[in-house]
Amino acid sequence: MAAKPVRRVLYLLLLAPFVGTLWVSLYARDKPRLFGFPFFYWYQLAWVIAASGITAFVYVMTTPRRAAPPEDEGDPAYPGGPSPRHSREGVR
Repeated sequence: MAAKPVRRVLYLLLLAPFVGTLWVSLYARDKPRLFGFPFFYWYQLAWVIAASGITAFVYVMTTPRRAAPPEDEGDPAYPGGPSPRHSREGVR
């Protein structure tokens, strides 16, 4: 099954941190300063934080979800067999 076109567009978001830091003349300056740090440094640090958020967002939106197992199949830790609590109910 092919991915939905909308989800494919989300991968373009991963280019934003790359493009934002590739164009050095955009941020190669001293001002404005943030907490005493020149713009050059805090701009790059902001992209590190933004890139992790963008990557997490794209991952969550593009990863297929697994369906929850039905309740009547027993314990998922013991596939194909009864769960331990069911096997102990009849034993005294």
